Amino acid sequence: MNIIEYLRKEVISDLFQVNSFNNNWNTLWKAQINDKIFINGQVCAQSILDLGDDLGEIFKNARSAGRTQSGVSAAGTTWEGLICWYLNFCLINTNVVVIKQKKANMPNPISDALTVMYGASPSNTEADLIAVVFPNTAEYSSDITQLSRLPIFTDIPLFRRNNIFKYKEALNELVSRDSNDIQINVIQCKTNWNDNAQIPMLWDMVYNAQGFQRNNISVGVNNYSLNSFNRFSYSFVTVPTTNRAKIKSTSVAVKRVCTLSGGNYWGYPTSNNIASSIKDIFNRNFSAGIIPNIRTSLTNALPDINTEFSYFNL
Repeated sequence: MNIIEYLRKEVISDLFQVNSFNNNWNTLWKAQINDKIFINGQVCAQSILDLGDDLGEIFKNARSAGRTQSGVSAAGTTWEGLICWYLNFCLINTNVVVIKQKKANMPNPISDALTVMYGASPSNTEADLIAVVFPNTAEYSSDITQLSRLPIFTDIPLFRRNNIFKYKEALNELVSRDSNDIQINVIQCKTNWNDNAQIPMLWDMVYNAQGFQRNNISVGVNNYSLNSFNRFSYSFVTVPTTNRAKIKSTSVAVKRVCTLSGGNYWGYPTSNNIASSIKDIFNRNFSAGIIPNIRTSLTNALPDINTEFSYFNL
């Protein structure tokens, strides 16, 4: 297993430690997803990718805690988790990982570059998920047991005494060295489009403007900024909870996200001038890390979904 797939496994394993996600998965989602992707007992890359058109309905079938504050929070967490699961499943055997916000999994240079400073105070961003497109070099494709032999790691101990791989330390070294060749896509996931559309619009403006110096707002700390990386984009992914038939291209919520640098998506088939299916995010934002293409890489991984990739819990 290489360091990219090791990180992916950590991210997905963490999802199943979240009670709301794990409960919905075991009681509802797993069966529905298997019904969608297995056709006559066989699974193919296209059926997995097309799952993006059905995630909205699959999510809505989850047991709802209602519109209380805790219920809304739990719904947002499970939607975020479902998107994270889907994207990473489609991206196995590629150089792209979608990371749910967790300090243990996020390389420090990326976290530093995304930190927004209001004067001397750091601000947490609306970055529910962060997709990282790593370069195609030996350090990322080599088995983790061989990394110590590579020049960048010869003087760095990569394993603890109990043989646990120090993947975060290794990623920090690699991302620091390769930042100019790494792409970042922030993905904000919300269940309610109308209430939240202005948030990604404003964060996309802040990031792409690299801060507003006159108001003492800046982006990046510890000498990392978004300029340290090859490409940055910001995306929005919604269910949404509102009636889709009432959403028009002229709606304020649609206008607010129509020009996001990374695109506007939902868990349904693409509707022109409103939202793209989440399955369209791969070519738009991750193509540099998918060789030769998403269908081929996913097809090549399918024989191992019950072994090497069993942590996806199908």
